[in-house]
Amino acid sequence: MKYIKQLKKDHNIILNKQQQQAVMTIDGATLLLAVPGSGKTTVIIARIENMIKNFNIRPEEILTLTFSVAAAKDMQNRYVDIFGNEFEGRLQFKTIHSFCYSVIKDYEQLENRKAFKVLENNGLIIKNIYLELTQEYIGEDIIKEIAQKIGYCKNMMLGKEEIEKITLPDCDFNEIFKGYEEYKRANQLMDYDDMLNYAHIILNKYKDIRNKYHNQYKYINVDEAQDTSYIQHKIIELLAQKNGNIFMVGDEDQSIYGFRAAFPKALLNFKETYNNAKVLLMEENYRSTKKIVEASNRFIKHNTDRYEKNMFCENEEGIEIKQTHLKDLNQQYKYLADLIGSSNSSSNSKGSGSVGVKSIAILYRNNDSAVPIVDILEHENIPFSIRENYPTFFSHFVTNDILYFMRLANDSSDIEAFEKIYYKLSCNITKIMLEFVRMNMKDNVFDTLLKFPNMRGKTFEKIEKIKYDFENLRYIKPLQGIEYIEDVMGYSKNLNNLAKKGYAKENLVQKLNTLKSIASNRDSFEDFSSRLIQLKEIIQNSGLKRNSVTLSTVHSSKGLEFDKVILIDLIDDQFPTKESIKQKEGLKNKALFEEETRLFYVGITRARSELEIISSSRLNNHPIKTSRFVRFLFPKPEVEITKGNLPLSESELEDFIVGKKIIHKTFGEGLIVSAEGELVDVEFLYHGTKKLSLALCLGYGIISKVED
Repeated sequence: MKYIKQLKKDHNIILNKQQQQAVMTIDGATLLLAVPGSGKTTVIIARIENMIKNFNIRPEEILTLTFSVAAAKDMQNRYVDIFGNEFEGRLQFKTIHSFCYSVIKDYEQLENRKAFKVLENNGLIIKNIYLELTQEYIGEDIIKEIAQKIGYCKNMMLGKEEIEKITLPDCDFNEIFKGYEEYKRANQLMDYDDMLNYAHIILNKYKDIRNKYHNQYKYINVDEAQDTSYIQHKIIELLAQKNGNIFMVGDEDQSIYGFRAAFPKALLNFKETYNNAKVLLMEENYRSTKKIVEASNRFIKHNTDRYEKNMFCENEEGIEIKQTHLKDLNQQYKYLADLIGSSNSSSNSKGSGSVGVKSIAILYRNNDSAVPIVDILEHENIPFSIRENYPTFFSHFVTNDILYFMRLANDSSDIEAFEKIYYKLSCNITKIMLEFVRMNMKDNVFDTLLKFPNMRGKTFEKIEKIKYDFENLRYIKPLQGIEYIEDVMGYSKNLNNLAKKGYAKENLVQKLNTLKSIASNRDSFEDFSSRLIQLKEIIQNSGLKRNSVTLSTVHSSKGLEFDKVILIDLIDDQFPTKESIKQKEGLKNKALFEEETRLFYVGITRARSELEIISSSRLNNHPIKTSRFVRFLFPKPEVEITKGNLPLSESELEDFIVGKKIIHKTFGEGLIVSAEGELVDVEFLYHGTKKLSLALCLGYGIISKVED
């Protein structure tokens, strides 16, 4: 324990018993399961220093593999900051891709041949292959999805038959995959995932190269093991094969990258993979308050494919997690602007310096959620930063469809707009009819269309109706216009058809809802269209700014922490996704749902002192289901037999009739809008309408009357 005391004395590093055990465990195979905020980076670098200074292990014999370039640099910098740069150039912190590249270089030298050139961006290649196969152009969102799926195939080491079973909407993935592979071979290219495959083959096939790394790296550290893919784990197994000294740090509860082949099962199977393996725990959270830690620990236990862990902390109790239930979810944007605006004012009143400024993050499941937040924050001059900058929303076909509808309404001779949406108008317009309009149009597309020879009567009537609808659309404000397109002009039917082809309808509907939110503040199509262009530029040019609210997907927030975290857009079928719910309830596969559960867990554990959950049972005045994760996080307490559930007298009820105001400890002041016995509906300003039991609330001192 001399080293532990030395860490405290020389570097002010104080380790708890679980951390000490990890730092002092050097030889053999060890899996360290580290809960959020448990100080894993400090433990890794303190252990490395212990290996070098007290176990006479040469720095060159230690290889530390991290998930990303940024993580590798951060860990190296942390080591140097604490222990100095005595071993600079000798101690290796690398990404696994960087390591694989060095394996390929060794192969080049051994075989005296040049490996393929590394392809850094495959988007254009996928776009051209898609165009060649379909004679149609492809959106950025579909390119991203195809590229992601190609990477998944390689990282999961899928075979030909498994790849052939993969389906994506509106494309033959197998044909695109084959075309992509053929293009690379013909042009002597390899992508980043090919580097993993080639390195795995080389280490398996060439004993001399494998032995070189066995002799060079006798101790392997792996950080963020839960994010490591299947093939990466197989490479790591080969590296640790001879010496058996593998120190793997991760947390299966934080594995959220299944879509890019993260393989948390490797952690669950660690003892089966490595001989005489040990599993250690680090369960103390140093980041968050007890309220947040206890709720998070309770929440993650809904998953079953996990190690038994009990996260705890010795921090202050902290304030209760806040659930803000709005009357309509669209109110969340105004609510957020008011909340952040008041927080900024409070911080600014304390002084002009940045000391004491509270960091706030708004987290969401999908990138689209950022757009309406940016709309209102920019309008209110509230500074913000966006962690992930992929504005595919603006080029998505749903966004373009709505704009084409509005363009055609404003100008019925806009043949380009008509060409883009004619087959989505639910009135049986064929390509031959489109060509007729192209050749014969003089006035407008619909009058020309109605002159098409030998048109069936029903089609004629449908085109007359759609012409009338477009004339109406011209005089409707943008928000009502989108609803008119969706409900009256049949666009919702088009979305249903796309869902049958494999599109996730909930994602398409979210795009429509995002458009509606932006449209709600616009008076004309021109204003609406201009605002979309502005927002695209704002988001594309937004960088990370100091003292600004952070907007981020939960995925991009991993590894970060904030004083206050606000989770929004918590709707069943979006978070968790519809497919994950379907698979779990159909008893087919719980893996996808458990990953969604882990994703929510990662989101709530980003909070240091305040956590707020925003929900609603309505969106644009339509009923929605609040995410079941909200129910998991706020379980209903068991009701005890106390004064709180005994009947109230008539005199007690007189103080709480319709029209009376009350004060609620959590929701603030509210107005009783309806009553049935001791059950009342109370409307709160920021929390919508709540049904309360007067007996329970009065019994526990939760509410009080407002004196007239």
